[in-house]
Amino acid sequence: MANVKVAVRVRPLSKRENAEGSSVIVNIDNKIISIRNVKLDNRPDGPGDTRERNIEFTFDYCYWSLDPDSANY
Repeated sequence: MANVKVAVRVRPLSKRENAEGSSVIVNIDNKIISIRNVKLDNRPDGPGDTRERNIEFTFDYCYWSLDPDSANY
């Protein structure tokens, strides 16, 4: 059985994404990537629904390519 290492790279926003006013919904903390998912439909999931969810994933390597001046770059 082989060992598999998984890496993820967060890329900069494209010209089109910038022109459309898109925002970065990804954050890296060491090997954990957090994705902020804002719900767009009108159906609440339950009492106190904030319409926003954070989902976290862990990888062997995380690369942040958004801002060369960032400590995560």
